[in-house]
Amino acid sequence: MEHIRVVGMRPAWGLPSSSPFCLKLETWLRMEKIPYIAIALTKPPRSHTGKVPYILRADGSTVADSNVIISGIAEEFSIDPAHGASAEERARTHLILRTLEESLYFAAVWERWQQTEYWPTTRDAIFGYLPPILRQLLAMTIRRKMLASLQGQGIARHDSARIAAIGQADLVALSSLLGERPYFHGDKPGLADASAYGTLANLLAFPHSTPLKRVVEQHENLVDFCGRMKNAFWSEAASDGAS
Repeated sequence: MEHIRVVGMRPAWGLPSSSPFCLKLETWLRMEKIPYIAIALTKPPRSHTGKVPYILRADGSTVADSNVIISGIAEEFSIDPAHGASAEERARTHLILRTLEESLYFAAVWERWQQTEYWPTTRDAIFGYLPPILRQLLAMTIRRKMLASLQGQGIARHDSARIAAIGQADLVALSSLLGERPYFHGDKPGLADASAYGTLANLLAFPHSTPLKRVVEQHENLVDFCGRMKNAFWSEAASDGAS
């Protein structure tokens, strides 16, 4: 069987990927025991969305968007991503994904890409492998696009205190939903857990004490969840984040 080729961001900060969505996809593939090959992005993405992750097919075609990829692979391998969960649990997963990927994600991107004290760390993690001149030019171009997208999405139209409050409210809600469960899905991890790990692990691993990172650290169940997921699916990852 041909391995799935996943194109994504490079390892950073002790994580296999600095992208929540890339880490989510790889974690889900490991969760479902589906063989894959991780390919670090070295040039502009070939996906039609212009984003990562995407999978590269043998015929050169690509499939982008982590949720679209997961849905397609699940159908191909006859996997139920919800693992027989009830309608209520499926709705719960849906809402957790929306909180992580349509709200908290943008607060985290704003921290990394907009805030001047955090931007150099973000830049070096994503573009550090490039020659200095190209690194500077490409980083400036991509950053400009990212900040424009944050304006378009709307979160960057708020002041920093309001943005931090939005992210904090999401994290408090996630902590409450997790409660004393080992995983968001219950006794065994599911799609919501892959997504939650991709986001929360990135917040914790970022080498600055950002407002969002401090909120995660204040919720022991979220920190323990990340440790549980790492031990379950990334125990062999090297200290430098290589997968």
